[in-house]
Amino acid sequence: MTSVLSEETRKENIGRAIGRIASGVYIVTVKHDASPDGMLTTWIAQSGFEPPMLSIAVKNDRPILESLKKGSSFVVNVLSKKNMDIFKSFAKPHTDGMNRFDGLEVDLSIAPAPVFTGSIAYMVCKVHEVIAAGDHHLVLGEILDGAALNADDEAMVHFRKNGFQY
Repeated sequence: MTSVLSEETRKENIGRAIGRIASGVYIVTVKHDASPDGMLTTWIAQSGFEPPMLSIAVKNDRPILESLKKGSSFVVNVLSKKNMDIFKSFAKPHTDGMNRFDGLEVDLSIAPAPVFTGSIAYMVCKVHEVIAAGDHHLVLGEILDGAALNADDEAMVHFRKNGFQY
């Protein structure tokens, strides 16, 4: 079948279609040189049952990628609609000296990286593999531990207008 659409229109249509993929909203946390670090992401998916695994897409230029090497630990915090304070802190562009954790309730004792006590749930993961995937890397993590914290809260869901940009 021959398309009569221009390449630009075809790409716009694909972008709108990709943007309709619903995503949860998560904060991935790590400890980098003994300091907490984290990033907001919506590109997480369960990727295995036995062992339980998940995958995270991380843009190639994200500094947190340095902390996500094979064998390292990270935590996935699942956000709810009630977690707008956490969302806003991690959605802001990074500036030097910024501490995204300021004023947020975190527990540093139950996992190797920060857990937001107001989140729906958290999962402690170990990086199983990191795979180059175009302008992102896929981080495959084995889920070693976790818990539902505020499981009755409604999950925050994200849609994009254009699937080719955040």
